Amino acid sequence: MTLLVIAVFFSMAGRVIFSPLMPYLQQELSMSLATVGTLFLFISFSFSVVMLFSGFLSSCIGHGNTIVAALGTIAVGLFISGMAGNVLILAVGMTCIGSGAGTYAPSGIAMINTRISPQRRSTAFAFHEIGPNLAMLVSPLVVLLAVPLLGWRGVLFLIAGLCGAAAILFYSFGASGSGVGARPNLSTIGTILRLPDVYMGMLMFSASLAGWQGIYNILPAYLVEHSAWSAEHVNSLLTVSRVISISMLLLAGWIIRYFGNRTTIVGVLIFTAALTGILSVAQGRLLEIIVVLQPAFVAVMFPAQLSCLAEIGEARYQNVTIALIITVAMGVGAGLVPALLGLLGDYGLGWLGFVCLSGFMLTVAASLFLRRSFCGKQDPE
Repeated sequence: MTLLVIAVFFSMAGRVIFSPLMPYLQQELSMSLATVGTLFLFISFSFSVVMLFSGFLSSCIGHGNTIVAALGTIAVGLFISGMAGNVLILAVGMTCIGSGAGTYAPSGIAMINTRISPQRRSTAFAFHEIGPNLAMLVSPLVVLLAVPLLGWRGVLFLIAGLCGAAAILFYSFGASGSGVGARPNLSTIGTILRLPDVYMGMLMFSASLAGWQGIYNILPAYLVEHSAWSAEHVNSLLTVSRVISISMLLLAGWIIRYFGNRTTIVGVLIFTAALTGILSVAQGRLLEIIVVLQPAFVAVMFPAQLSCLAEIGEARYQNVTIALIITVAMGVGAGLVPALLGLLGDYGLGWLGFVCLSGFMLTVAASLFLRRSFCGKQDPE
């Protein structure tokens, strides 16, 4: 389990390191907010497409070796990005990173679902989610400390080297006996797409990823351009926000057991939607507080959501179900959302983007509340 946390940490760090680095990349490569958002769309698109077909790889070499390949691909993408002299090469590197991260997700989640009992699954996923949340905490901190010494290219090379070392570690101690995935085919995909809960899962994950990673991706570049804050100040706020997220994640198992999966998700979505809407009008000290608190509880949702995925469809093609749901969610929440926020920001309409995103999250929360049959098997009576 610890090795999976390390693997998902680097899977996330390879992607989110670009958010706190982006103000420096903007300055050197002369990028607009729309271009910044489009680059994150490249990561999410490649993540989604590769994840959809990752079953071909995991069915041949097993889940463990698939994770090794994922970490190696991310390391290569980070190295390419560090060498980038223009936006095109940077896009190639970020696409490579997205491809590696997409390869990890279905295999990592499937390994937990097959090894952990349903009663302990929410706690196991809460432990697993320490990895991505820690990556989002460490990334702005690394940028704050390392950019003055290494520059933004040196930061990317450093993360690439560590990611390569993680791949070797996982191959040595975590790859054996991990099982194999189901090979995706049209019949399986058709069966999955006939399940109404699949579409509810897509909406649920899209909303949560938009409020968590979508905003995180674009916020540093957006705030540096639309406020008097420096990149260092914004990254300091992001670091504090992720400390709170990880602290809440330690309570996730208890919260989910007490309230149940669906109630936890609905409550956190409403709270996050409210603070996302306030981002559109907040200024000064209030804006600092909102930036810190907006993602505070989102991390609690993911263990509950991943447990919900285990209830959808049959276990034999679970990795394909996971891939389909997260494919759509990543494309929308972590790709389309920051791209649209960046585009609206260039036209001075960033506030409208935050308001629309808040409305989307509230709509999904209402849909989950009304659909009581969804994700109810592990809720308290």
